[in-house]
Amino acid sequence: MDNLRTRLLMDSGWRFQLGDLQTGPAISHADTYGSVKAGKAGGPAAPDFDDSGWRTLDLPHDFVVEQPFDPAANVSHGFKNGAVGWYRKSFDLPAEDLGRRLWVEFDGVFRNCTVWLNGYILGTHESGYTSFHCDLTDAANYGGRNVLVVRVDATAFEGWWYEGGGIYRHVWLSKMAAVHVDHWGVFASPALNDDFSIARVDLTTTVVNDGDAETVATVTSTIIAPN
Repeated sequence: MDNLRTRLLMDSGWRFQLGDLQTGPAISHADTYGSVKAGKAGGPAAPDFDDSGWRTLDLPHDFVVEQPFDPAANVSHGFKNGAVGWYRKSFDLPAEDLGRRLWVEFDGVFRNCTVWLNGYILGTHESGYTSFHCDLTDAANYGGRNVLVVRVDATAFEGWWYEGGGIYRHVWLSKMAAVHVDHWGVFASPALNDDFSIARVDLTTTVVNDGDAETVATVTSTIIAPN
């Protein structure tokens, strides 16, 4: 198994539909809890949902800018109304990925979004201006087809300017060994002496072991000068 971390761009070949589609009929809390934990999300979050009539597009994408101007809409937001949009993407994972950790990383989604994989809810993210990631490992289908679904609610604003709506930055699929550097796990703190002749850099690296076995690992940090 390759222990190197790989990062693959996932911007192409998404399906998109504007509108707040339902994920299924209203059911009890117990049924909801059981369905999403068991990979049985309904409606457009379901892996077998028929999205053949949805629009095909590549990311980044802003579905608010595509809407008509509305004189009654908020002037600070460009006379545009917020909306809800759905994104779906199908992709294959090789069987050799079993045993690795898999993350989907979103550079930016405006605004309040929910993410599913193969009918399992992975998480939510409410800020339109911060990147985030979801762990796909336990919900992934190795050696077969996978369906990633994102519901984006851009009906609420964060600022007083035009903000748009949708998956407006890149999406990445990251693969790594069970023992790996954590997400945003490297922190560098540089400092100069009084006459700026000597620089000191303190490095902190967080290493995670998501495997079952105790492991001995070595961390090597390299500082590369501009030349």
